[in-house]
Amino acid sequence: MKITKKRSDGLKRQSEIMMIALELFSKKGYHNTKLEDILKKAGIAKGTFYLHFNGKDDLLHMIVDSQLEEMYRILSVLDISMDKPLDEVIKIYRTIAQYLIRDPKIKTFARIMLKEAMGLDKTLLQKLNDFYNKIIAMSAAYIAKAQGKGRVFPMLDPYFTSMCIVGSIKELVFQWSVNDESLDLEKAIMTAADIYFRGMVKG
Repeated sequence: MKITKKRSDGLKRQSEIMMIALELFSKKGYHNTKLEDILKKAGIAKGTFYLHFNGKDDLLHMIVDSQLEEMYRILSVLDISMDKPLDEVIKIYRTIAQYLIRDPKIKTFARIMLKEAMGLDKTLLQKLNDFYNKIIAMSAAYIAKAQGKGRVFPMLDPYFTSMCIVGSIKELVFQWSVNDESLDLEKAIMTAADIYFRGMVKG
């Protein structure tokens, strides 16, 4: 029982440090944030930090793994082949978009990843590319499945259609998180959803 509680407390502390680091990386940039900045903000000693992470790079990798896994889990429900009227499917997309937009961790994470992507190491860039490819493949599978049900026009290539959708959303998120925080991202995403859905789904 004590061991379980100790492990639970340790995971909670680890998560807290990750969120503090995420906030600092967003404000100061990853490369401009020193380990001492994280320690001071978290109110911990260096020894405590190294109980959870091997260093600042390891911390960033764990943040990326955690956030990408969470985002994929959330987005995996967006199956356009589901047997619902088009308006209901779009409503589900709106709900997911609202949830992501209102989660401050998502915006902070997006800002770091999209703004500093070129300065990240190759392993992190590969993780980002793998995530995009995974989302594209998932979306393409949903489109192909919807075509099989007669819901999506058969002449559309599922993979390239998926690339267009994911690429559009990625650009909107970039503009919102990096260039213009006043951008109405929900409206932008739903505009893109309307364009794609109305153009490829049969009612």
